[in-house]
Amino acid sequence: MVIKRIDKNQLEIGMFVEAIEGPWQNDSSVGRRFVVKDATQLASILNGKVSGVFINTALGNNTVRDSSARPASKSMKSATKEEKLLVAQQIHSQADETRTLLQGVFEGKDISIDAFTPLADDVGRTMDENPSLFMGMSRLRSRDTATFVHSLSVAALLVHFARSLDMDEKTVQLLCIAGLLHDVGKLAIPIHILHKQGPLDAEERIIVQNHTEQGHRILKKQEGMPQIVLDICLSHHERLDGKGYPNGIKSNKISNEVRMSTICDVFDALTSARSYKKGWSSQQALTWMMAHEEQFDRTLLRRFIISLDPEMTKGVI
Repeated sequence: MVIKRIDKNQLEIGMFVEAIEGPWQNDSSVGRRFVVKDATQLASILNGKVSGVFINTALGNNTVRDSSARPASKSMKSATKEEKLLVAQQIHSQADETRTLLQGVFEGKDISIDAFTPLADDVGRTMDENPSLFMGMSRLRSRDTATFVHSLSVAALLVHFARSLDMDEKTVQLLCIAGLLHDVGKLAIPIHILHKQGPLDAEERIIVQNHTEQGHRILKKQEGMPQIVLDICLSHHERLDGKGYPNGIKSNKISNEVRMSTICDVFDALTSARSYKKGWSSQQALTWMMAHEEQFDRTLLRRFIISLDPEMTKGVI
């Protein structure tokens, strides 16, 4: 008998599990020693609070893939019609789940932070498998799902960015959840303002800018909401020069996590088509951001650019 510890993301159907490491709630479908029989059982482990798995290579499939070995990410140009359809379906499903959770939080329902964990893990896996294709397909959003797909896209970008900086997976997960929740306050903005095609007047601009404080108030009512999620919700529109909102704080009071969220938020906003504008190319957006160092952490912005597909960043740095 050979017992081997593997990361939970290396677990596959057919492997014999001797033990699971980390907090684990008993499931009637999962014994203490068992063979992983199907995708549902596998998903319950991947989405659970599991830090590692001990497998018995003598009793089950013993082929363990290197979790760091990922297939090359496909761009929009090289992806097949079937691959684009699959990613589009994943985004649609994740956007629907984002909508349900955000509306529940906005309506004051008692939704714990743990409710976001399966979605955050799913977003993380999707970005891990094909970040360029995910980002390309997420640009294709309808008017009625724009807010939810934007939140999903920012979450995915934060996952990708954080992993490129070798942040621990717990922080990566929290950043993903923060991305999903950062614009929850926008659900309070009247639709005719949120989708207005012309420029906003002064009063409308104030209503839109209030979404950060509105969202922060909503999230603070939820028990156990992590501070990093609260900070990103409140401060993702702050600027290093102190000219952001809602509090006009300067760089020494803006955390690295908030700075990362600002970069991801602005990049997605600039590159996405909205009812009132066409989306910029990645190169146009990143060049503009590099020219506005008073708004963004330049070191982090360069690291963000380096993390992206080279096809998206030609000529930027």
